[in-house]
Amino acid sequence: MNLFTKRFLFTGICLILFVKCSFQASGNLINYESFFPHENSNSVIGKGKIRATFLGTSSILLDDGETQILTDGFFSRPSLWKTAFSKIESDHVLIKSVLEKAKIYRLKGVFVCHSHYDHVMDAPYVAKFTNAKLYGSSSTLNVGIGAGLNKENMELFQLGKPIKLGKFSITVLESKHTPPFKIFGKTNATDPNFPDISSPLSQPLKATEYIEGGTFDFFIQHGKHKILIKSSTNYVTGAFDRINADVLFLGIAQLSLQPINFQESYYNETVQKLKPRLVIPIHWDNFFLPLAKPLEPNLRLGDDFESNMKLLLQRTNQDQIQVQLLQGFESIDLF
Repeated sequence: MNLFTKRFLFTGICLILFVKCSFQASGNLINYESFFPHENSNSVIGKGKIRATFLGTSSILLDDGETQILTDGFFSRPSLWKTAFSKIESDHVLIKSVLEKAKIYRLKGVFVCHSHYDHVMDAPYVAKFTNAKLYGSSSTLNVGIGAGLNKENMELFQLGKPIKLGKFSITVLESKHTPPFKIFGKTNATDPNFPDISSPLSQPLKATEYIEGGTFDFFIQHGKHKILIKSSTNYVTGAFDRINADVLFLGIAQLSLQPINFQESYYNETVQKLKPRLVIPIHWDNFFLPLAKPLEPNLRLGDDFESNMKLLLQRTNQDQIQVQLLQGFESIDLF
């Protein structure tokens, strides 16, 4: 075997090992079994109670027994290969099955965190199938129009103005998307020349056609109870100076891949400012896998779940703040 052949074989083996490692889960949930409540109560929601159900990525259903509100509602979850190499579209049968399994019968509002496909793609159909209203940016509403959603079933975000749905009061806050990253030379950074979805989008579409269009957090009040949902791993300095929350749903995707000073600032500007008693990490799961199967951590290719959790648990342990993880379709009573 000559030198060229040896080098070729060595390079091939290294490439195979790299690919195999990159497409593995970036953590093992067995190590975090104690953080899963595994309650999944099917009992009637008591008066004054609020139940949360995690439906993957940053799709969170809140239910007080009378009214339901949902963030994102991304249920189709096309495979990595399909997303990377072809056009994608919502699976209406699958969406309806999730609505049935999660008992989404009283939905009044779907609030979209931003307009990348893993947040907005299914949202108009969730709204259409439940007769709920779609709330979002102009980009999100253009996705809704492309899906055939009636304009009276959509509403443009008004920052800082509470939206009343039943006993829920939802205030939309301006935020930032997780810092841009590159995979195989491609980036998810927004093109400054095309920052929004400026015309209706009709499926099927390439994933890259779903432009961010602004990122938002949701401050939710229900009587004396306060909840903050933050889907993206980024912050606006001082945004939470005058509010606090009992429960924080915190996006942790790619947290440990950021510089140390960013990691510290992210925690300080979210958990430390809000002072929650409970933090529930979100946007940690591999959304290329179907929701029907147990959720797995994001791929090593673009994330590090183990390191993300280590960072979060170190700080929350110091601050004596409880952390819980939720599997897909898992529910807990927050209050």
